[in-house]
Amino acid sequence: MSGDMESPGPHERAQPDGRRNPDGTRMDATDAAPERTDQRVVLSALVINEPGVTAKVTGLFARRQINIERIVGEPIGDGTRSRITFVVEPPHPGIEQVRNQLQKLLPVLSVEEFDIEAAKQLTAAIDE
Repeated sequence: MSGDMESPGPHERAQPDGRRNPDGTRMDATDAAPERTDQRVVLSALVINEPGVTAKVTGLFARRQINIERIVGEPIGDGTRSRITFVVEPPHPGIEQVRNQLQKLLPVLSVEEFDIEAAKQLTAAIDE
């Protein structure tokens, strides 16, 4: 690069005066921040116990930049199968795609989706 071209320096360039909402999307100063809901999605996958199955399953979320807020894994029956339960925060456009691709993984036997209220009731019933 030669220094023959004249261009404004970093501090001379126009800077955006907008701000970002909680999801990180840039918004104008006149726009209101979108309402944030406390709604969560709970995905529960029944899987075959084998080395690396948790990494395969969580990799689907990571590749789509979906944050897993909570993850619980527990063996079922004789220990050849496990249930892995994920709590993720919607709305996220990739959550349905993750659900469909989870069902295609070989160690995954089934995938169920719950809303957070159903998951709380399920947990309360198990604890009793």
